[in-house]
Amino acid sequence: MYEELMAQLTPRPRLNLTWYQNKDFYSEGEVEDTIVRLIAENEPENYVQAIADNFCWSVYYHLTHTRKNLLNWYPFSPQASVLEIGCGMGAVTSMLCDKCRDVVAVELSYRRAVGTLLRCREKENLEIIVGNLNDIAFEKKFDYITLIGVLEYQGSYTGTDNPYLDFLKKVKTLLKPNGRLLIAIENQYGLKYWCGAKEDHTGLPFEGMNQYTISNKKVRTFSHKGLQKLITQSGFSNTFFYYPMPDYKLPAVVYSESCLPKDKNMLNMQYYYVPDNSTLVAQEKNIYGDIIDNGVFGFFTNSFMVECSDGEALGEITFASMSSQRFPEYQVGTRFAKSGQVTKFALAGEAGRRHLEETYENERALEKRGLHVWESRWEEKELVSAYAEAQTLEEKLLEVYHSKDTADMYALWDRVLTEILASAEEVSWEDNILYTFGLDIVPDKERYGMILKTGYLDMIPRNAFVKEGIIYWFDQEWTLENVPAGFVLYRALLRFYCSYEEANQTLPLSALAGRYGLAAGWRDYQRLESLFFGVVTDAAHMAESEAFCGDVRKACLESIARITGR
Repeated sequence: MYEELMAQLTPRPRLNLTWYQNKDFYSEGEVEDTIVRLIAENEPENYVQAIADNFCWSVYYHLTHTRKNLLNWYPFSPQASVLEIGCGMGAVTSMLCDKCRDVVAVELSYRRAVGTLLRCREKENLEIIVGNLNDIAFEKKFDYITLIGVLEYQGSYTGTDNPYLDFLKKVKTLLKPNGRLLIAIENQYGLKYWCGAKEDHTGLPFEGMNQYTISNKKVRTFSHKGLQKLITQSGFSNTFFYYPMPDYKLPAVVYSESCLPKDKNMLNMQYYYVPDNSTLVAQEKNIYGDIIDNGVFGFFTNSFMVECSDGEALGEITFASMSSQRFPEYQVGTRFAKSGQVTKFALAGEAGRRHLEETYENERALEKRGLHVWESRWEEKELVSAYAEAQTLEEKLLEVYHSKDTADMYALWDRVLTEILASAEEVSWEDNILYTFGLDIVPDKERYGMILKTGYLDMIPRNAFVKEGIIYWFDQEWTLENVPAGFVLYRALLRFYCSYEEANQTLPLSALAGRYGLAAGWRDYQRLESLFFGVVTDAAHMAESEAFCGDVRKACLESIARITGR
């Protein structure tokens, strides 16, 4: 089967079977044949519909482009040589090929190696070696080595008395001087495990807390300190810890030891549980606020991504977030550098760069209208700005809401509306975009207020700084023509209140809707927002990513009832 597929597609990478023992030591079963077939039948990295048509965890996990978020922000040197240990079905391999000069990918399973070969069939800078790393004699050393979901299995694949340490020592011999090792692994004490989620490798709840003494499988993860100690003992003098959330498998945002989350919001994080949530006893998302307030986020984070080196200073990038739920042409990543530089980049390469150009143009247009915009510039097809030592408008609003000063709350929202009204010239009420979408809306001169020639939809509190009393806007990605100013304000209010539900207890959203005359058009704005969301967001991809979330509260209540017998 595999030879026929490879002959049909004539892949360009080299497949090296020198070290293959003609036996695959692990497998998820026949579903892997399905995944290889889907890779062969579809254009590389265009798998959203294939996942939907063959939906299950294995297909989704191996093929979703969300996997790339673990490292698509990392500042690899373009001239670097990379060793990827345990490439699986190539979830990040093609991205490494795009970023670096050459890649060697090692995979124990022939079937999975073929999946990677076909997935990366257009890459000429890739060699795939099938075999156990401990058996392979390499002819060169590497600038970077990645261990993504590999270290935890060395109890089974490194036959020594101290397999985890000895494996890392072996890996270190393959690095060039000042080369970097990148390790991604679950946290033994991740918050999801305290909440009762099944351990990713053994399928048993509380396995890590019980020190892996229940299943007797030769697999384990480590605590923050335990992993740090293991890496140091293997000979690495420097480490820098990253905290991908919700974990390293499907990250949307990556915090670090020098940039920790400030509140429980964490960019509206989505939590998922595989294979199910039936053993949960607590809601993970409700606990992060206290964990962050108590300064122990690094101990409880679900996963680690650790940068290791012998000499060079690490942690060049301190934070990254990825908008990968969108269609490729709109997918954007943001990374913060230790130097103070903030960079926005296209996740899908050339396909997304036009969108970044439009963002830059939008910000320049706001400046021409007399609004303050945080300075940005073009640099090597990326949008670059300086880090702002200032509160965001969202943080300022939270501060005011916590003070419960209603007058100050209204004053801030009044300022937001003033900025929105000044952002574009007014057009006739008859040009209102709401009348052009076939929504059966009866034209009404008074219903929607001022109609803006251009509506800057990202004039939301999260996309503005407040410095010395001045509001500076940034990340102005989206515009619509002939939009009610009320719709722009509606989006600003909705983003804030959806992120901080407790705000409604302090100042009801309905009160603001009444103050600004939004109530009459509220339902129409909801419909317009739904249409806009559909144009930008890949609904199939989003549905796939939400499939493993489930009703967490219900699952917790059912688990507690089983435990207590009530």
